[in-house]
Amino acid sequence: MTVTPTNAEVARALGLGITYDIVDVSLVRAWADDVIDRSNTAEPWMLDLSFCTDADAAFLLKSVPGEIAQNTVYGLLFGLAYNAHTTGTIDAWGLRDIGWKAYADDPDASPEHWGLNLDLAIETHIDGFATIIDVDTAVSETLTELAPFADALPDVLKCG
Repeated sequence: MTVTPTNAEVARALGLGITYDIVDVSLVRAWADDVIDRSNTAEPWMLDLSFCTDADAAFLLKSVPGEIAQNTVYGLLFGLAYNAHTTGTIDAWGLRDIGWKAYADDPDASPEHWGLNLDLAIETHIDGFATIIDVDTAVSETLTELAPFADALPDVLKCG
């Protein structure tokens, strides 16, 4: 992901991150504060997000103006999911849920259909036809595919 995302794309990805419980309001506020710092004039939506609460963050993120490319939004979400998994916020099943939903929404959005691949590995394990080692291998391969998306996140959204 070499394209610099628009504020609207970052906002949509953060909104999806809230939906999947991998983003909390403090990250939204930090991003809004960073946008304000880089702007000549703070627009009302920036200030609203800078002071948002858990109750209104997702709603306010939807109001950020700008162009949106869905693949960029998913790329940002994939980077956030990578970070959430590596920090222990979500497990393999949580990672699968994000990938599967992205795949179901837009099969072309995910690199190598990682959500589908991970879903199949986990479901096969649950059905008793694979081992946890197979699932661990699928997760490891998935994380390798998602790492570039985490690297491409705006600095304020990177973990560590």
